[in-house]
Amino acid sequence: MRSTKKTFMGGSGVIDTKRLTTLRPSFLVLSQLLDFPEESTVPLAELTEILPAGHEKTMILTWAEKLAQQSLQTRQEQFTHLFELNKQITLYCTYYRFKDGKERGVVLAKLKMLYEMFGVTLEQAELTDYLPVMLEFLAVGQWQADPRIADLQFLFSVLEDGTYELLQHAKEYATEPYIQLIREVRNLLKSCVKEKVRI
Repeated sequence: MRSTKKTFMGGSGVIDTKRLTTLRPSFLVLSQLLDFPEESTVPLAELTEILPAGHEKTMILTWAEKLAQQSLQTRQEQFTHLFELNKQITLYCTYYRFKDGKERGVVLAKLKMLYEMFGVTLEQAELTDYLPVMLEFLAVGQWQADPRIADLQFLFSVLEDGTYELLQHAKEYATEPYIQLIREVRNLLKSCVKEKVRI
């Protein structure tokens, strides 16, 4: 099992735009895979084609295949049990730190502004810290070649904090495919941040 050490993305890294660009199609498919399942099939062929070679690809495909072996109803029940009926685990990344406090509203508003700054407006009423929404933004946001790309560090910080806390709260469900997928998505996100060189 790979480490879930918390401090990999916080304000000390620089966005690796080349790596982030490479992963754009992957983040789109993963955002759909980690949302409430509505399709009867799991996009294994698409993931196989678009994920760059490496440990994360192997692991993501392993857990996606486990989901693909389940019926749509089973996946829906599993998703609902884990993320909607379970008070320990949520896909809303700022909830762990702020619950429903005023500070959370500030972070949600900052994320909304960040999305809009890079050309993305949420069409649904989904909150801006919902993990699939954040991954979809990384896939469709118009941040390429934008001098303000450093502002994405805020998004990565929220993702880092939220996925770390999610995995900590989900230890008793560690073998569930959805939880393992989130662990590997976290590793993909980590690969998009380069550590600053200290002089």
